[in-house]
Amino acid sequence: MSQIVQVKSPVLAAVTDSDYYVRARKEANKLSREYDLRVADMPMVIQAMTAHPKVRKAIRPTWIDTITGEYHGQRDGDRSYEIWHSAGSLATAKGLEKAFSKAGDYGFMQIADDEWVAVGKGNYNSQNVARIHLDDVKKGSVPVAGTPYTVFTRLDKDKANINGNSQLNYGAFMSDDRVLMIAGSPESREALAKMLFSKKEDGGEGWSNIGSYHRINKAGFDAQAKGRLVYLGNGNIGLDGNHNIDIYNSYGCFVVVSAVRAKTASSGIVQPTLEQTLAVINNPDLNREDTIKAGSQLYRQ
Repeated sequence: MSQIVQVKSPVLAAVTDSDYYVRARKEANKLSREYDLRVADMPMVIQAMTAHPKVRKAIRPTWIDTITGEYHGQRDGDRSYEIWHSAGSLATAKGLEKAFSKAGDYGFMQIADDEWVAVGKGNYNSQNVARIHLDDVKKGSVPVAGTPYTVFTRLDKDKANINGNSQLNYGAFMSDDRVLMIAGSPESREALAKMLFSKKEDGGEGWSNIGSYHRINKAGFDAQAKGRLVYLGNGNIGLDGNHNIDIYNSYGCFVVVSAVRAKTASSGIVQPTLEQTLAVINNPDLNREDTIKAGSQLYRQ
């Protein structure tokens, strides 16, 4: 059972410690209700770490799961690769739990046909979901972080640049369309690259290469649409899909952040406020000393 070990205000985010995947997702929901926060998608995570270094320091010691997912299937006879931010059944604890037991190759879970169709039309479960082509994302035409939206590309028509190498240097990272789609906007990709690749004396982590172990082409683009949540790995693992998911030994670590309430900046990026509470929680059964240490360091500053 997870226990809150530190609670102070004002701070921005909460992080569940590494725990059984669905259980960690439910714990994130619990924190959301308790502190009036939101389970984060990838744009929200990047935004929170960029705007507030203390948040970054607290959550970077471990990997971060999000409710951003990567999906693929057939649309009008074309192979469609898509990123869904805060949208779809896998973005909910209930939907994730239902699909989790049937996770297949590389962690991809089957998506119901009616859900695939509905999201493709921009409305799912009475929620508007903006549909944005990759070309428009490259121009910066994206909603603010926290808005449900999907980014899509037709692989046979659009010739998206999705690098097949397992390691990306800075140039490959900044030109990779999968990275752009998961980050959610050119600004978010640039912010993440600066965080990962910049020298330590400049506030970065100093990596020369970042992992890219997505394996999306190996899972197949058949008639049955599939999806999985993506995470930001710790160290130089990079943006990855949960390709090793199984019902017995997979762990999750979700971030919860304050709802986006600030006015839109001129760049289109919304800067979060410091009006909410951060709770770093520890699972004593897993003895996650790094999480406790990160939280303690945060609160001493």
